[in-house]
Amino acid sequence: MHTLLKLFSVAAISLLAACSSTPDKGGVGTNDQEVTTDTAPGVGQKDTGSENGVEVIPANGSQTSGENLGSGQSLDEMKMIDVDSIYPPIIYFKYDQYDLDDKATDVVRYHADILMANPNQKVVLKGHTDERGTPEYNLALGEKRAQAVAQAMMLFGVEQNRIEVISFGEEQPEDIQSNEIAWQKNRRVEIVIK
Repeated sequence: MHTLLKLFSVAAISLLAACSSTPDKGGVGTNDQEVTTDTAPGVGQKDTGSENGVEVIPANGSQTSGENLGSGQSLDEMKMIDVDSIYPPIIYFKYDQYDLDDKATDVVRYHADILMANPNQKVVLKGHTDERGTPEYNLALGEKRAQAVAQAMMLFGVEQNRIEVISFGEEQPEDIQSNEIAWQKNRRVEIVIK
């Protein structure tokens, strides 16, 4: 039994040594093919670029990894940061539209779940538009967008008395430029939980 344990230990050490050594590229008995030890792009590499088609970006959007580990954040806080980056408290709309697509519905569901878990909190839904259209029309469109989000929140269980709807129309643009990129940023509803 003792001899068997020694043999097993020697085999395990040999296996570990073989796995950690770099393959010889041109000695006796080797072919000219390059031997790689990684089978997945980016494995064991420090660079987080997309050179191999894989880009690793932490939940906070920075290009460095491991910065928040040990900085006093709990695992639950780090999970919340990750989820918040997936479901930011803002919903964007197409031109002259106020209906919610699947992605927007997921965002509303996430924030409605937060409200359901925290019955003392309320939400303010701030409707915005781009600059095109009359001020009156844009105020009405911003209201329709915020109301669409409010209706979806109520479908997910949030009471109407916990939801405040405000329309700013075109008055508070996220981007003040007059081009399609800016207009896309300005057609939005902001979700503010208080």
